[in-house]
Amino acid sequence: MANETLTAQIPGIIEDIQAEALLIMQDTAGVLDLVRVRDTEGEAGKTVDFPIYGQVASSAVAIVAEGTDVSTNHQITNTATSATVTENVIMSFISDLSLMSSNRDFIGDVAQLFASGMKAKLEDAIVGLAATFSQTLAGAAATMTLADWYTAISNIKAANGDLMQVNAIISPKQYWGAKGLRALLVDGSGAATLSDEFQTKGFVSNPFGMKVAVSNEINEDVASGGDAAGMIFTKGAIGVHLKGLIGVAEERDESARGFQLVGVGRWKAVELVDLWGNYFLSDVA
Repeated sequence: MANETLTAQIPGIIEDIQAEALLIMQDTAGVLDLVRVRDTEGEAGKTVDFPIYGQVASSAVAIVAEGTDVSTNHQITNTATSATVTENVIMSFISDLSLMSSNRDFIGDVAQLFASGMKAKLEDAIVGLAATFSQTLAGAAATMTLADWYTAISNIKAANGDLMQVNAIISPKQYWGAKGLRALLVDGSGAATLSDEFQTKGFVSNPFGMKVAVSNEINEDVASGGDAAGMIFTKGAIGVHLKGLIGVAEERDESARGFQLVGVGRWKAVELVDLWGNYFLSDVA
């Protein structure tokens, strides 16, 4: 009698788990907030285009006398990057006995399990794009410096990227390690190496005027060399096509006296503008 429909023994449990998992993912969106997002849940099709418009130089803007006709048109260029969603799946078997004997918040626990797994997978898809950027900071076996951070900002500015939306995603060792960002901002005693004015303006918690996220999904041993693969980019450098952060369904297995829970997230992360991003490869060993 396997694969029967869910019995009345657990009414509404799937809807509750899905709703709770979705709330958890929305409240802890993390690196998703740092990239460009197109959400097409409920719309037809699984592919979207992210339009990318060319920059308009100051030379294209003419100074003309009052009443004078402007005869030169400026051509607006537009390219597009496509993103076709793929399915990301997590499955778990829940026995009737475990459900009946649970003295905890079963719905909350399962929702947290599914949501944390999906969030990590989505984060992995985004940080996995770091190596696709052609500009590299520091490099293999090189320790990060303050100059690397300013070079990233300079690179983005040179490509007409938006400096008001610059972000960094780095690994735990790139942030807290002996060769990481914290070591650049404080000395060995824990005292700040930066001026009081620099600190009071918020640049220690928000260094260089950018958001810095720390991700456990970043490889800290690239090519077995003890290097971590972070990145510094502006928001428009990466796009994520979403078609539902998470959905939960069930399949009853009567002979096994339980049911399978299946969580599905549908998305695709793509690089949009290469020169708006920097691959931050630095030694953390």
